[in-house]
Amino acid sequence: MATETQARNSPLGALRALKRSGLDGAAAQVQSLVSSVTDTLDLEAAGALLSGAQAQRELSASGAFRTHAIALLGSSTLDALPNFLTGILVQDGVLPAIRMAGFNQWRLEILSGALNLKDLAPRVVACLLDDHAVFESIGDSLDIAAVEARCAAFPVELAAWVDSCQAVLGGRVVLCTVPLSALRSQRIIDYRTKARLAAAWDRMNAAILDLATGKPRTTVLSAAAIAADCGAIFAANRMRHVAGHAFAPEFLRAYAAELARVVRADLGLARKCLVLDLDNTLWGGVVGDDGVGGLRLGGAYPGSAHTELQVLARDLMAQGVMVTVCSKNDDAIARNAIATHPEMVLKLDHFVAISANWSPKPDNIRAQAAQLNIGLDSMVFVDDNPVERGIVRSLLPQVTTIELPVDPAAYASHVAARGDFNLLELTPEDRERTTMYRAQAGRAELEQASGSLEDYLIGLESELVLEPLDALNRARIVQLFAKTNQFNLTGRRYSEEEVVALQAGNGVLVGARLSDRFGDNGLIAALALVKSEGDEWLWTIDNFVLSCRVFSRNVEDAIVGLVLRGARAAGVHAVVGRFIETAKNHKFGEFYRGLGFEELGGDGSPGRRFRHELHHLPELPRWIRVARGAEVFHAS
Repeated sequence: MATETQARNSPLGALRALKRSGLDGAAAQVQSLVSSVTDTLDLEAAGALLSGAQAQRELSASGAFRTHAIALLGSSTLDALPNFLTGILVQDGVLPAIRMAGFNQWRLEILSGALNLKDLAPRVVACLLDDHAVFESIGDSLDIAAVEARCAAFPVELAAWVDSCQAVLGGRVVLCTVPLSALRSQRIIDYRTKARLAAAWDRMNAAILDLATGKPRTTVLSAAAIAADCGAIFAANRMRHVAGHAFAPEFLRAYAAELARVVRADLGLARKCLVLDLDNTLWGGVVGDDGVGGLRLGGAYPGSAHTELQVLARDLMAQGVMVTVCSKNDDAIARNAIATHPEMVLKLDHFVAISANWSPKPDNIRAQAAQLNIGLDSMVFVDDNPVERGIVRSLLPQVTTIELPVDPAAYASHVAARGDFNLLELTPEDRERTTMYRAQAGRAELEQASGSLEDYLIGLESELVLEPLDALNRARIVQLFAKTNQFNLTGRRYSEEEVVALQAGNGVLVGARLSDRFGDNGLIAALALVKSEGDEWLWTIDNFVLSCRVFSRNVEDAIVGLVLRGARAAGVHAVVGRFIETAKNHKFGEFYRGLGFEELGGDGSPGRRFRHELHHLPELPRWIRVARGAEVFHAS
């Protein structure tokens, strides 16, 4: 009886009960329960519960999840993988539509035109191979020369497969290096040949990893790195014989977690801000009690562990992650310790915000999000105190709260292994994000000193540059469409493939850069324009997104004003703008009307449509100098 009660009270048991009663309106509860599942087999079962058609319909109807189509291919049995992937992605608010090719059909499925997968229109196509994929065409696995030749040829074949896959399915292809099983390597009894096999295998995997650089829309994962986090790669011998399993459940779970990070990055859900506690987190000891000299930092353990976490934070910052402090402390004492302790890796100017006070930490985190103009779901909270973690997790479920290990020696490796900040590609804007947010502090000071909003805007000396899509800005434009939620007028999120196809057809993709007296804000807006000729020549703004860091500066008005000017110069009859309300963009529902557009009746397509005749155009904001504007539309 006790065992039955425990099962009902477990997260998995509660999830089963919730599913029986219906998942309508229970999205947050579902996410919380799945996030609490720790056992590998329980996570697979949770994912299976949520993969059914009814569960998918109910969760989709809640509006709380983004959808993402994923195709899975492999050379062995991967039945557990969709369940792991579903369980992990649901925790992040993503509801995947997953379809698998048949057993060891990874080649044939693509070569035959992907008939089983094509209608899915997957945004991500993942292929996980075991060493059978390499050895199946080798007549004698002891012929080391033949094995070496096969290892050299396999990456070339895989590259051709990627081309075919993208031709028939599109989307981003995710490959993984191929692990070599002990059964393959240990059947060789002389060490010279063992070394030749290992060297050939390493060269093959290095060439597979190189495909990530040489091929667009291709990501390659490292099986060795995944295995380092889970401790096991290969399935038990009995499962290998009975079920055709090549990989252990622990490896499939870790692989699913890494693949989920790729999906998150593809959707623009990578986190942006690392929020750090001070006492017993960033340093050892309590500065208010021990004083600066009594802090344990640098040198021997445990000081070395806290230094290691600081070095990780510094390296994340160098790649565009914002770093803040949220600490129960006196502000002057905390700042003095950061500024004066000789072993501090992070200095005061590394942090884009410091909240050292006695207010509840959820309040401080909310204030930091408002100050930085980012969503709470962009923040990752790191604190050694389980009570503080529990409060933040309870009151701010949108914030990613990391459950730290007890031993500070594992803090840095644990935070790094989670991959919360992983991106598909690091852009120049990502690298400069911290500098940009520091410049934002200068803008805030100017705003406070200005007599009026217009004085402030004029004093910024803003300069706007429009630029067409090209190889240099494509990744950032795709990233903007994926990550922007508030000023996103239709919610459409173009993949890299869709962006390229639109530009090659009847569309124009344009990015916008904004600089001012305090620095360069980088690429802050993206616009997708469709040109159509029928009874009349129209330009339609299919979507328009603007980074929240430049809100309230009328940049959006200037960009649409330039679209109107470009259209009139080209002889276009009118410009049409579309607005589709989402959970976060509702306050911009009247944006087009405010620029002189008139709302049209419905045409059967989602959302609202607005039209602007080109006889009288709105004035451009006089505090924004346009260095390059409407001419980019003529060139496209």
